[in-house]
Amino acid sequence: MTAPATLVPPAANGDDRGVITVLAALTQAVIEGAVALGDDEAALRAAAGLDADQLAEPDGRVPLARHLALWTAVARRPIGLALGERVGLTGLGVVGYAMQHGATVGDATGCLARYRAIVHPDAVPRIEVGPTQLRFVQVVPPPFARLREPIDAQAAATLTVMRILTGRAVSPIAVSLQRPAPADPRAHEALFGCPIEWSAATTELRFDGALRALPLPRADPRLYGYLTRRVEELAASLPSTASLAARARREIGLLLAEGEPRLSAVARRLALSERTMHRRLREEATGFAALVDEARRERALLLLDDARLSASEISFLLGYAEPAAFFRAFRRWTGETPQSRRARA
Repeated sequence: MTAPATLVPPAANGDDRGVITVLAALTQAVIEGAVALGDDEAALRAAAGLDADQLAEPDGRVPLARHLALWTAVARRPIGLALGERVGLTGLGVVGYAMQHGATVGDATGCLARYRAIVHPDAVPRIEVGPTQLRFVQVVPPPFARLREPIDAQAAATLTVMRILTGRAVSPIAVSLQRPAPADPRAHEALFGCPIEWSAATTELRFDGALRALPLPRADPRLYGYLTRRVEELAASLPSTASLAARARREIGLLLAEGEPRLSAVARRLALSERTMHRRLREEATGFAALVDEARRERALLLLDDARLSASEISFLLGYAEPAAFFRAFRRWTGETPQSRRARA
């Protein structure tokens, strides 16, 4: 998953070299899960422009645009939670297999944190370890967030991964979902078994940090070593296609949850000086203010789908100091007011 500005469609001649890709195992897991839930496999492949050869090698790559087309077809039905439970570790390919054979949950989540880019950095949550909590945090990019089902699937898959790793029916302490509450949230409440924050800036699951010390039921040092060597090979061969702007967008999306993103904070998270970041963004024909403006626009359009939120509340969630600044920005983005946009929708 990635933001619109970096979502490059496959070439018309079928040559997908140089485009942004996801691990084929993830795409195949989505197809298999959707078929198990009643979808037609041939129809899904046709909708995504995929043939069997493109998914024959789990360690292969699938163009991100085709993965999005697959999700567009899958999301016609509200099956995100059930699909995420089926994807689980399978969608992580060899990274998921390696995770199961570490010594502890901490080893497994550390492996995922190091190698999430093999799947795709926007398709796998960032893992943050605190004194008392283990957090899985993700900003689902707009093309996928608008479909909503990928958000449900990602959260359900994260929970399933933790349950498979621990061999226990663990539940998160809290869940945040980057989507409005459904008309009937009982399925979400039953699955996660904890408070849910709707229309959040990020999709996040928080677990008790003590889970990291749990031994894995399938721990196998030799197999773990073998699989992590294979993961290292994949990581070394992975083409570098992520621009600095794309990486900055991810950090800006995460920081929007805390208020107005600052250049200094984003540069620090990317291990760059502010001057270097300014220069490299200029080389990519953009700037920090433009990226923040883009992130706010995309999030505003998603938040307006939640009828429970007033325009003033949305302005606060976007990090604006006062509603008037948001109203001016929204008119600049769309040519209309938030209220007229919501009424028209």
